[in-house]
Amino acid sequence: MRIGIDARFLTHPQVGGFKTYSENLIAALARIDTENEYILYLDRPADTQAKLPELPNFNNRVVPGLLPVIGMPWREQVGLARQVSKDKVDLLHSPSLTAPLRLSCPLVVTIHDMIWLFPEKFSRAKSRSIQRKLMEWYYRFVPKSAAQHASTILTVSQAAKESIVQHLGVTPEQVLVTHEAASSIYRRVDDITKIEAIRSKYHLTTEFILAIGSADPRKNLSRLVQAYALLPITVRERYKLVIVWTHHLLAADLAEQIKKLELDNQVQFVKQVSNEDLVLLYNAASLFVFPSLYEGFGLPLLEAMACGTPVIAANNSSIPEIVGDAALLFEAEDVNTLAGVMDQVLMDQSLQQCLAQKGLERANNFSWEKCAHQTLLGYQQALLN
Repeated sequence: MRIGIDARFLTHPQVGGFKTYSENLIAALARIDTENEYILYLDRPADTQAKLPELPNFNNRVVPGLLPVIGMPWREQVGLARQVSKDKVDLLHSPSLTAPLRLSCPLVVTIHDMIWLFPEKFSRAKSRSIQRKLMEWYYRFVPKSAAQHASTILTVSQAAKESIVQHLGVTPEQVLVTHEAASSIYRRVDDITKIEAIRSKYHLTTEFILAIGSADPRKNLSRLVQAYALLPITVRERYKLVIVWTHHLLAADLAEQIKKLELDNQVQFVKQVSNEDLVLLYNAASLFVFPSLYEGFGLPLLEAMACGTPVIAANNSSIPEIVGDAALLFEAEDVNTLAGVMDQVLMDQSLQQCLAQKGLERANNFSWEKCAHQTLLGYQQALLN
């Protein structure tokens, strides 16, 4: 097969999300598949940071999106569609929710979750510009059409598949689950000097609770802070709450809430954290809390587990599917229960050790090689449809 992949996020500066998926999937395909030919469609020339396979069966094309305001939509719907036709690929995989709607070949699209369909429930930042409003419209309406045009839809959890089938009018047979995995850099670190160094670098206490914040309110950090405030003062004095921010947008509002709750000395923000430092922060943490209101997959869960960190998480969407019995679950909107579960784990060392061991075993069940093999099955299915 000659397989085209819209790999624009390999050279895109935005971290996380689609970039993490694209990088890890393409790297895994390169490791397991030497027979098929791949053409990776970038949106700009690669710099030294781009993770591109350097193999005989992988080639790159730059399809730029240079027009003001409508650059990305024009690139995807016109430029990419034309280049795909010119290259005579057997299929195109669009791994980032949207896709060209008029193609000369079968389409495989990855729909990670259905958050985009419910902006009123899972709202992000308020619109500030014409370009942002256009992109919000694009990311809400184009995926519906892409799903209808796709020969195969890939998704990252059974929960996401059920939601896709329910809301997009496709058959279960069209949708294939390809679980994600933690990157191989997330692992146990037994070198105490490295753990001490990361605590020193970010001015952390010996014991702390870890959480991750982003520009997305559904991460539910406001309730986490409320729950933390309900912990006994002796627990809060021993365990600070450390929040790693992947985007600073909501940090100011949460800081104001923390100030009102008089938690200034007990809640700490950490920003601009590299993946290598995040590995060490997971390893140093006494507990990882994941209170999200909705997840298509929830990759930080597996990252923390792969580092041997005890995990507690909300009991919604795909989260129970991903963690199995390796985490304690709670109602995401119930701050009293969340506080109780945090206190339960922090005060029980044997429970911490049990969750840590189960987490390591659970994380080992997922790999990007498995995801790549399942993706290849999706490609084959698309050619047969």
